[in-house]
Amino acid sequence: MLTRLRLISGMVLTVFVVGHFINHALGIISLKAMNNALKYFIEPWREPLGTVILILALSVHFVLALQALYSRQSLKLRRVDWLQLASGFLIPIFLVGHVMATRGTYEVFGVHEWYQFTLFGMWVPSLYYGILNTIALPLVWLHICIGWHQWLRLKSWYHPFRQWIFGVAILLPTLALAGFASASLRVVRLSGNETWVERLFKKTKDQLPELVAFINTGEVIVFVLIPLAIALVLLLRWVRAIRRNRSSEFVIQYRDLNFTQKQKLPIVNGVSLLDQLRFAEIPHASVCGGRGRCSTCRVRVDEGIEGLPSASAAERRVLDRISAGEDVRLACQVMPKSSLSVTALLEPDTGLQRIRQTDGQHGGDEQEIAVLFADIRGFTQISEDRLPFDTAFLLNRYFAAMGRAIEESGGHLDKFIGDGVMALFGVNESLEEGCKKAIQAAAKMAEELDALNQSIATELPQGLRIGIGIHCGTAIVGKMGYKNAIGLTAIGDVVNTASRLESLTKEYGVQCIVSQKTVSASGLQLENLDYTDVKIRGRDQALKVGMVSAAKNLI
Repeated sequence: MLTRLRLISGMVLTVFVVGHFINHALGIISLKAMNNALKYFIEPWREPLGTVILILALSVHFVLALQALYSRQSLKLRRVDWLQLASGFLIPIFLVGHVMATRGTYEVFGVHEWYQFTLFGMWVPSLYYGILNTIALPLVWLHICIGWHQWLRLKSWYHPFRQWIFGVAILLPTLALAGFASASLRVVRLSGNETWVERLFKKTKDQLPELVAFINTGEVIVFVLIPLAIALVLLLRWVRAIRRNRSSEFVIQYRDLNFTQKQKLPIVNGVSLLDQLRFAEIPHASVCGGRGRCSTCRVRVDEGIEGLPSASAAERRVLDRISAGEDVRLACQVMPKSSLSVTALLEPDTGLQRIRQTDGQHGGDEQEIAVLFADIRGFTQISEDRLPFDTAFLLNRYFAAMGRAIEESGGHLDKFIGDGVMALFGVNESLEEGCKKAIQAAAKMAEELDALNQSIATELPQGLRIGIGIHCGTAIVGKMGYKNAIGLTAIGDVVNTASRLESLTKEYGVQCIVSQKTVSASGLQLENLDYTDVKIRGRDQALKVGMVSAAKNLI
């Protein structure tokens, strides 16, 4: 509920600020354009309903900021979290004078003046309010952008559009600052005309002393209340820390991912496992900062899981998304009350890329797929007669051609192994579709190879020759690897068999060998195959396969 309230109040304030920024940007055109746009971007917030919504959003957001400061068990935060907290508390201090001079005087004294009145008050009597507002504009936008980025960065659709969103996030405040500066310069120039100044203050001349006193009073109140509220929260945190630091008979035994580090630390009651690790200065992954939005802080509970409270609905949603076992919990959501032993499941420096690679599908499931292996024949001899750079150039052209054929056929390019290629088919579809696409990919690879050989005929007259092996069956499919070397792959007998079939193409002098099981599963009528039984190393029984001298004749 608190997360939803923070999100909804943030949305309301974002709409309010964006409207202000657009209105400011019109200052590039003229003061008249800014004033004319007030009825679209500012006046709706002065209506009774708009006023109630805005005040509620401001109040809820500020109270939740204090609550976030109090609820965090440790102040060892990431820099971005400190920046978000600090900017949130500085914004009202920077803007209180502006708010009291505009909305405050409107509500209390009925002052309804245009932009030139506000800008005159900012810059002409002194530069104080003008400088404060100039600093506040990017500070407000920074706070908004951090909040939205922290929420959206875990959404799958956000990453592809991130650059476009970043462009808008830079453009809007830049235009707002430009409009604000342009309009301010116009007002400063006009302030040299006494007639213009008299006309500007015609309606408020008699109220000026009261208005100034009202603004100053509001500033003093805010300057005192905000630091006082922060100090009170810090005092409450200190009292809480004293009460919780009492000795406990229970301990946490912690092991890192590689079992290289073992720690034993006393349990602090009412504090999450993640924060207790932070207290002990033990590095532990937490991309979302301990808000329960990602899964990077997850641990395996080796002992003591029976003493833990059941996972909340929010925690369970995250764990279900990654198909976690019953012994896996989120360290930021677990509040240990009795001794337990846990093991980290991710590296401490895990980032967003790792989340995208490990969350969601492909956590390691049994699937029926088709696997294709291809390898260049006699490449060692070819490379011996060429310079290293020429060899790399030739390989890259070959890999590009093979990769293109595989992807256009609907396969997943698993990896390049030396001068070999491994591809998976049917990962997200039926076995029939996977086998059909694997066979089509083999034919297309042969066509691509012929085209490549024609283009390199002058430098490699004999051309490149390949062998292709295809088999289907059950495999463990998932994203595997270490750190940056993680990708979707498969392991199992089907992979080994496909690799063996590719090797047999040398022995039988053909370009492609396909297991009969793959042909049958595909539903294709392949009349050009010659069938025979072959002995596969590691298998007790012979495997019936189909062979073809040119893979482009498969279909």
